[in-house]
Amino acid sequence: MADSKIFRSLKWLHKYLALVTLIYCLWMGLSGITLNHPQLIKQFSLANQIMPANYQFLKWNRMSWRDATFSHNHSNILYVGGKEGVWKSVNQGKNFTLLQEGFPTAAYEKDTFCLLAADHNEKETLFAGTRSGLFFRENRQWQRVTHPILGSHPVVDLIQVEKQILAFTDSAAFTAASDTFPPKFTALALPRQHRSLQMPLFRWLRKVHDGSIFGFKGRLLVDLIGLILVFLGLSGLIIWYVKFIRKRGRKTMLSGGIFAFNYRWHLKLGIISAIFIAITTLSGAFAHPPLLLTIARLKTPASLMPKTDSDNPWHEQIQRAAYLKSRKRIIIATKQGLFSGPVDGSREFIRLPDTLPIHGMGALVFENLDDSRLVIGSFSGLYLWDTADQIVMELKTKAKPGTPDWGRPIMASGVLIENGEPIQAIDYESGLKPLKLRPQTAPAMPGILRSQSRISLWHALFELHNGRIFEEYIGPFYWLITPAGGITFCLILISGSLLWLRRKIHQGNG
Repeated sequence: MADSKIFRSLKWLHKYLALVTLIYCLWMGLSGITLNHPQLIKQFSLANQIMPANYQFLKWNRMSWRDATFSHNHSNILYVGGKEGVWKSVNQGKNFTLLQEGFPTAAYEKDTFCLLAADHNEKETLFAGTRSGLFFRENRQWQRVTHPILGSHPVVDLIQVEKQILAFTDSAAFTAASDTFPPKFTALALPRQHRSLQMPLFRWLRKVHDGSIFGFKGRLLVDLIGLILVFLGLSGLIIWYVKFIRKRGRKTMLSGGIFAFNYRWHLKLGIISAIFIAITTLSGAFAHPPLLLTIARLKTPASLMPKTDSDNPWHEQIQRAAYLKSRKRIIIATKQGLFSGPVDGSREFIRLPDTLPIHGMGALVFENLDDSRLVIGSFSGLYLWDTADQIVMELKTKAKPGTPDWGRPIMASGVLIENGEPIQAIDYESGLKPLKLRPQTAPAMPGILRSQSRISLWHALFELHNGRIFEEYIGPFYWLITPAGGITFCLILISGSLLWLRRKIHQGNG
């Protein structure tokens, strides 16, 4: 009797949890597969206007402004780079035009991370590091740098050190003479002690979640798990529907062979893939808030990473870079902290003590003010670091005249520097915010950026996959979508496995 009650409870739990989460199951499976292969969908995009209101560009928010630089030869010329490419103003930001000749047109590829107005031979050349590689302006149009890596891989930062141009990917650095065109980049030595023996657990879980911990084969395995998840959802729906119709004495074309096929393979694939689905689901849930907060301080041995990663201590670590002329040192911001070393690679880069807070999302602002001062920003705020006097000062935005200045920290995603001083900060959510009460320059975001911008299909699916797309409608509760989905999937898997086991036991006894 008790066994029958437990059996009925498990059936009820398995059936109705699966029905309730069917749409979630389909979108997580299909979006996960697609996200695993950005190169296949990088040319596709959607009108950004169909996204929720909090995704619309306003005052240069949401990474529409990532980096900016004034021309060294013409103080009125301002360049701004971001998700929609590179913009140029000839009147200090009152109006902008999009520099698009020769630039990538796909939303995914034209996303610009960094700009550099390089000086050479009394001339100036604009460089742009994008998600699809490195470009430079010549004869009023963009040219792609010819290089096996810089020509096709994301370039996260650009700096000029005397007569050298340094370009950084997330795993390496390259250098070219500033007076040679087209520029010819070669690898720049960044000697460093072997990577840390430990790494954050959540970063390891993210690689487990997408399968990249086992390379391309691992990604294909996770793709297969995603397809199985989709099949289990759809076949479960067919099984429920046929049984629902039969109970009411009616017929359906899904009975017979279609029902038998789905029923048989739902059982087989469900029990075979249960542990793999659980690992993929839970690794994703714990790699993102709020469950991430429970493991944020935990580490895992770096030896658990693939050998191809461990051969390069910078692999997927570099975020931004700057040059301190007073110390003749490059400072590199990484996922593991700040590192300092000489340009010529004559000595190893060493880890610097933590002097200011940098959010887990990494350093989004990392700019020189002069020979010894840097401005560093992340979602933890914007800070000025005077390396000569070892002083760190938080930079706070100013309220409008006549209103209180609460000096709240900002989610810094960009900054505008004029004459060696930061005058405007870019908040990820609310956009341009003055760092002075009456800044001389206040760049106006082009209206076309709001009315005609596009979001890459990959980024739209990413926002759907992590549930953040629902923030506009349910507020911070969107954080609960991923963990709730992970827990529900596990309950479905456990109940289904117990039902399968009970059936096998009964068949054996029979």
